Amino acid sequence: MGFWDSFKNQVKDSRAKLLAEEEQKKQHIKDMDDQGIPYCPKCLSTSLSAQKKGVSVAKGLAGAAILPLGILAGGIGRNNIELHCLKCGNKFRP
Repeated sequence: MGFWDSFKNQVKDSRAKLLAEEEQKKQHIKDMDDQGIPYCPKCLSTSLSAQKKGVSVAKGLAGAAILPLGILAGGIGRNNIELHCLKCGNKFRP
C-alpha cells in the first residue's frame, strides 16, 4: 500500500466519522425538540437564562418628562423575552 492509498483511506475514514457525528447531532436536536427542551442554536447547550426586553409603561411615563414620546414608547417591547446561553453567550428569541 502506497502513500496515496493510505491517504485516501484516512480521508474516507475521517469523512465517515464527520458524517456520523453530524447525524448524531441531528438526532440530538430532534430529541430535544420532541421533548420540548429549549437549547442554544449555536452550541446546543441547555443552560439558558431568560430576560425580559423592552421598556415598561412606568419607565415610559418617567421618560415623558424628558421626552414627550416617552408616553407613546412606554409599552414598546415590554413583553419580548430574550434567551441568553450561559455557555457561549449567544442571545436569541425563543
